[in-house]
Amino acid sequence: NFEDVLQVGSVLNTFIRRADRVKIACIAQLVNVIAPIMTEAGGPAWKQTIYYPFLFASLYGRGTSLRAVVDGPTYKADIASDVPYLDLSVVRSTGGDALTFFVVNRHLTESLDFSSALNGFPAARVVEHIQMTHPDLKAVNSAANPDNVVPKTVGGTMVEDGALRCKLPPLSYNVIRLSA
Repeated sequence: NFEDVLQVGSVLNTFIRRADRVKIACIAQLVNVIAPIMTEAGGPAWKQTIYYPFLFASLYGRGTSLRAVVDGPTYKADIASDVPYLDLSVVRSTGGDALTFFVVNRHLTESLDFSSALNGFPAARVVEHIQMTHPDLKAVNSAANPDNVVPKTVGGTMVEDGALRCKLPPLSYNVIRLSA
């Protein structure tokens, strides 16, 4: 369901942030549904909600994981305090000509103003901002409704005064691609 998009996006962010230690990872048992693509015998095939974070990490998560420091609002959880609402990883492409930000806003009700300094990347420009959000955390894709939870390209993301800036809606998974 859509809830799994947020969880898988955050887990993939953890893998990217810890690329110095995590050299290989497997999707088995990451969420309740192992297959990111489902089929019916003799019927249609459709992409599960979790297909998309894996797709974007596979396409744009190749290169060098950059250290990103998060400074923003936090919440208290049962096993930790000061958990950031913003979950983030950043990858510089293998060729060095692109940056990709993978960002999850975990806040239940509030948008977050996102700003990231682009030190060392003076020519950075927004290529696209892909976003997944849904009003129902339990929303699923199915044979009858295969495009219920899908990514959309959104506007309003900009590079201004040497910083990437945008507003992230509550409970959203975001892929922001920049040319470097």
